[in-house]
Amino acid sequence: MKVHFEHRLLTCLLLLTAMLAAGCSFSRSKGSTESSSSDSSGNSSKATTAFNPSTDARKDVVDALRKLKTAYPYRLTETASATANGQIAMPESTRVVEFAAADRSHMRWTGGQGGDVEAISIGAKHYWFENGKWTEGTMPLSKGENRGEDFANKLAEMVKEVKYVGPENLNGVSCFVYTCTFETTLSGQTYAGTSKVWIGADDGLIHQSDSEFKVSSYANKSHLVYEYNANFKVEPPAM
Repeated sequence: MKVHFEHRLLTCLLLLTAMLAAGCSFSRSKGSTESSSSDSSGNSSKATTAFNPSTDARKDVVDALRKLKTAYPYRLTETASATANGQIAMPESTRVVEFAAADRSHMRWTGGQGGDVEAISIGAKHYWFENGKWTEGTMPLSKGENRGEDFANKLAEMVKEVKYVGPENLNGVSCFVYTCTFETTLSGQTYAGTSKVWIGADDGLIHQSDSEFKVSSYANKSHLVYEYNANFKVEPPAM
């Protein structure tokens, strides 16, 4: 697979799996409350009440999407792979994405055929590390644009059906399990699939997500683990 195609596939996978996992990541019970505060680095801290599923699973998820901006800082670690026509198209790879704020993130991707990749986004600035050097670019924001809100709206649109499965213990953490179906179009290609997510009973946050989705002849698998209130900073690289 050529490097430019794999990078395009990576971008789609990064967006889709982040959308999917976050989309089912935070459900709340009726009457729960939440508060947040931000520090000088753009990170935010939040306090949440214990979570209990409502009678409307999809509403739980859609409501959660509107609150993604309060989840920072968090780190997700994904193990992913892809096949095309039954053949390996992308070997198992790992990416770690640290989200310090809606417009501040750091991604590291290892194990892909195109080599290791690293990217940092801060506001309109974008930094891409490849072939031993950093490249700086821009991603201008339109007037009135809010990436966090736009991201949440897109997530709400792609979630089609959500079902509550039941309580389950995940690595010693009490969780509630949901299954989701989703569909979205990116760059003219339709992505559709299913996901299973584990939401913590004590914090109302996602702890794990397992997803399978298809686009064209590609079949993709993704396993994500979330860490909240992680200790990290996202800063511009030394050019």
